[in-house]
Amino acid sequence: MTIRVAILFFACTTLIVVGSGCSTTSNDSTSIETGSIQQALVNISGSYNLVSVNGATVPATVAHGAANIKVHSGTFIIRPDGTCSSNTEFSPPSGGKVRQKVHASYSRNGSTLVMQWEGAGMTRGSIDDGTFTMDNHGMTLVYARSARSDDSISLDLENECATAIEKSRAGVFDDFNSGLQAGRNHDGIPLGFFTFWDSEGSTVSVSVTTDHPPRPGDEADNEVLQLDLNVKAWAGVIHNFEDAAVSRWTPRDWRGFNEFSFWMYGNNRNTSLFVEILDNRKPCPAAGGAEVYSYSFTDNFSGWKRISVAFEELGRKEIYNDAPNDGLGLAEVHGWAFGTLNTDGPITYYIDDFELR
Repeated sequence: MTIRVAILFFACTTLIVVGSGCSTTSNDSTSIETGSIQQALVNISGSYNLVSVNGATVPATVAHGAANIKVHSGTFIIRPDGTCSSNTEFSPPSGGKVRQKVHASYSRNGSTLVMQWEGAGMTRGSIDDGTFTMDNHGMTLVYARSARSDDSISLDLENECATAIEKSRAGVFDDFNSGLQAGRNHDGIPLGFFTFWDSEGSTVSVSVTTDHPPRPGDEADNEVLQLDLNVKAWAGVIHNFEDAAVSRWTPRDWRGFNEFSFWMYGNNRNTSLFVEILDNRKPCPAAGGAEVYSYSFTDNFSGWKRISVAFEELGRKEIYNDAPNDGLGLAEVHGWAFGTLNTDGPITYYIDDFELR
């Protein structure tokens, strides 16, 4: 089995993720009306269902440039605290279904709303007699207000931001004998196992296999992780910890442990390698936003070797993803990553038994 995942947040110049607010600049200056502001916000708060895109009734196939997007459904929630969110299910040209949720803060001037989207720009919308209309970079989206109560909207916000943390036990936590789970959460963030690579033409694929060099202490038919790489700059694999349904990013509590370890089959090629821990992230993010703590080492050995990494040996890596910067706490570990720098040609690595100690 091979998994290859690209980031599913389409750029404005190619495809528009409905509701993403991809405009990058704005000279709009909007003043919020004085008076009973809070009451005005409560009057428009609610859940709105997507009914049409560019005049076509949803579900609808709409064109944007040379691409067609099939929009299946969508909701827009306006909250009385000055925040809102768009949740849209659509099919990109490559097929399949994607659910994309994005968040914004808004200001109001009469019937007009100006929305500042997280990680993007501004869009404008207007409300008239229970109908919310938004222009999203040339697409006209029309929503009709539903009968849902403010209490249910608050519950939506609570559920989408809630984090269930699993307390980890000492021992092996990834042995690769159950395949490689993969999926996405409601924000479109990849869960389970997925690959990453640079823009220099590198390739990477991951699979599990029983056809590998025997490992010390190996059991019959033991499966290990196989990475096939040809790296120009950097590439590797990430495991974002998932729940049983592979639908929620589920961090783990690693406090009380001193180190983690894993087995790796070396090729003695002097390739630069790294292994990383994804620590806590900002509350209720619409993107990843996890802190990255990294350990570097070299492929200067042949055959199987247990690599042990004390948490105190990890150094923070700044990847400008708006993550917190409060030290390696280990209370909410969101996953791990393994990667290489330039491999000077094709190479295969085998990895097994990630373990907490």
